[in-house]
Amino acid sequence: MSADGEDTLKGVLLQLVRRDDVPPVLREAAQQLIQSLTGQQLLLNTDRTAPFAQVTMFIPLNGPDGQETASVQIQSRRGKKGELDASNCHLWFDLQMKHLGQTLIDVQVVDQIVSLKVHNDNDWAAPLLEERRDEISSAMESLGYHLLTLKAGPLPVLAAKNADGITSPNASDFVPQTYKGVDMRI
Repeated sequence: MSADGEDTLKGVLLQLVRRDDVPPVLREAAQQLIQSLTGQQLLLNTDRTAPFAQVTMFIPLNGPDGQETASVQIQSRRGKKGELDASNCHLWFDLQMKHLGQTLIDVQVVDQIVSLKVHNDNDWAAPLLEERRDEISSAMESLGYHLLTLKAGPLPVLAAKNADGITSPNASDFVPQTYKGVDMRI
């Protein structure tokens, strides 16, 4: 890696905004991405000595109305060096896509064995996933993971409604409650 970070996405974007020959629209988009990346870095800067980590990442995909369309929440054990353990984690994807509509994907990984639940209210979603089960399983196998379960169903109904009276679940509704209690009584 070079000293000025030019081989990172953020480094390239910083170089781009410094150039005089860059159109203003491109410079503004690069500055927004830099701010998003900086925010992500701050969110990822958690206590590396803690045995577990909870991370929320907002993927910079914006819909036509400018709203964020994707987020990922990660709950994971930490490795010996403080890194997230991809072999033992829980992921929640909250996707707001034009053709898929709202989709929540709950991924649980234990010792590289994957349980996948997809929540989507479209009638075609569950049959499509079931048809593609072998492809999904093969793709995971190629990455060193084993697909144990694949379930699809509608979005869960929540009691809370927004100002328009529409129920709108998001990934944070599926995050387990924080741990309370003791591990041992004397």
